[in-house]
Amino acid sequence: MQENQRARALITIAELSSHLTDQTLFIIGNGFDLMHGVPSRYHDFRDSIGRRNTIRTTMESYIHTPDIWGDFEHNLAYLDRAMMMGTLDDWLDDFGVLDEDDDDFSAADFFAAMETATEPVHILLYDLPKRFRQWIQTLQVDHTVKPLLGLLRKDARYINFNYTEFLETLYDIPHQRICFIHGDRRDKKQQLVLGHGQNEEVVFDAWYQANKDRPAYQPMLLGRKGKPYRNDNPVYLAYFLQDDTLGNWKSQMRYDAINHTIDLIEDYYARSAKKTADVIQKHRSMFESLSSIQQIVVIGHSLSSVDWPYFSEIMNHTGQVHWYFSWHRQEDIKQIQSFTDAMGIPDDDVTLVALGWWGA
Repeated sequence: MQENQRARALITIAELSSHLTDQTLFIIGNGFDLMHGVPSRYHDFRDSIGRRNTIRTTMESYIHTPDIWGDFEHNLAYLDRAMMMGTLDDWLDDFGVLDEDDDDFSAADFFAAMETATEPVHILLYDLPKRFRQWIQTLQVDHTVKPLLGLLRKDARYINFNYTEFLETLYDIPHQRICFIHGDRRDKKQQLVLGHGQNEEVVFDAWYQANKDRPAYQPMLLGRKGKPYRNDNPVYLAYFLQDDTLGNWKSQMRYDAINHTIDLIEDYYARSAKKTADVIQKHRSMFESLSSIQQIVVIGHSLSSVDWPYFSEIMNHTGQVHWYFSWHRQEDIKQIQSFTDAMGIPDDDVTLVALGWWGA
C-alpha cells in the first residue's frame, strides 16, 4: 500500500459495520482484551509474578534480547545455552561427582549436577506455563465497556487468539461460532498453547556463527605461562569441537556429563516451540469450513510472524476476500504492510480501520 492508497483505504468502526455480512471471519488478538480494560500485556504478566520470582530471574538472567518481556513467547527461543553449559563443571564439583570407574561413583549425584546446571530449562518448560495459566485465570473485564457493539455479528465466524471468553460474555457471541485457537481458559483439562515460533535450526546457526570465532572457543588456548593447551571449556567441547577424539575431556565422566547436558539443553528449544502445525491439524475442520468467507476483520492482533502459519492456512481455504485491519499507531500500519506483503494480499483487498485505543 502506498501512502495515498492508505489514506483512501481508511474507515472507522461505524463505517465498517455496513460492509460486513454473515460471511465474515473475525480474527481476535490481545488488543481486543486491552481495549476492554483487561491488563493482558506480557508486561502485566511480568509484574504479576514479582521481581524476585524464579521465573522472572531466569528470564532476565538467561535471555539476552532488547525487550525480554515485550514478547516473551518469541524470546523463549533465545535461552543462553552457553551460560548453562558453562556452569556444568562447577556443579560437578559441588556435587562431588567422581569418575564412573570409581567405587564411590554416584549416578544420582551425576544426574543431579546436570539437572541443576540446566534448571532454567525446567523453570521455563514447567513453572512458566503453570504460572502463566494462573495469571490468565485472574483476568477480568469491565462489562460496561463495549466499544464494538453493532460491529461484532452473532452470525459471523471467529478465530480467537486470546484465552479469554469475553466475546461471549460481553457481546453474546455464540460459543459454537468461536474457535479458541490457543485454548480456552475455562477448559481446565486443556493445555494452553504457549511458546516461540522460531526455527530452532536457524536460531542455533545464528548463535553458532556469532560465537565460533571467539577466542574462548578455539581449539588451542594459552596457559598462564604462555604454554598452549587443548581447550577444555565445556561450551567449546559441546558445540565447537570438530572431532570428539581431539577433545580435552579430562575423564569419561565429564565426556558423558557434557553430552548428556547437551541433550537436556537442546531438547528445550524444540519443546518450548509453539507447535503451530499441530494446532492447525487439531482445528483442520474449522479451517476447511471457511470457503464461503467474504470478509476478514482483524481486531487487536499484532500480526507477529509466529502466527503467520495460521493466516496462511486461512488463505488456503478462502477465495479472494477483503481484509480489514484495525490500527492505532503508525507502527501498526508498518506491521500490516509487512504482513500483507508477506502473505501476498493485494493492496486493493486491504482496508484500515481506525480504533481509538491502543492494544498490543
